[in-house]
Order: sequence, then C-alpha cells, then structure tokens
Amino acid sequence: MKNLTANKEWVEMRDNIRRAIHSLEVCWKCQKVSECHKYILGHTVLVWLCKGCLIEMEKPLPERSKNRSKATAQNFPASWGSFH
Repeated sequence: MKNLTANKEWVEMRDNIRRAIHSLEVCWKCQKVSECHKYILGHTVLVWLCKGCLIEMEKPLPERSKNRSKATAQNFPASWGSFH
C-alpha cells in the first residue's frame, strides 16, 4: 500500500512540474525566461512580460517639459562638422 501512495505522489509532482514548465515564457523586454503575463503594447501588439518588466511598463511616464531645447548647429562643437 505504501508503494501506491509513493507512486501517486510522484505522479502529482510530475504533473506540477509539467504545469510549471508550460507556464514559462521569454519576456519580450528583458529576454529572461519566467512566468510571464500578457501585455498589450501600443493598443495593438500582444507581448509577454515578466512581473518586473510588467510593473515597469505600467508606471506612468514622467511629463515632458514643454521648454525642451532643440539641437542646433550652435550647440555642437565645430569639430563635429557642419549640419547644413
């Protein structure tokens, strides 16, 4: 009777391992293998992200300054050449 219980435990363990392995994906952002979650990128593309990357992607982006400086030829050293 003890062998039957041991066999049952082995079968259960094997099934748990298979389930865990089938849940693994490669993260689209960091390329690590982990349990990933679906994420819709840009309202059109479905990608798989690990938990860390998912949290990072869901953080709101900081507001961009309206007074951004534009790169002009005068901002670069003359040794870089002409931009005209």
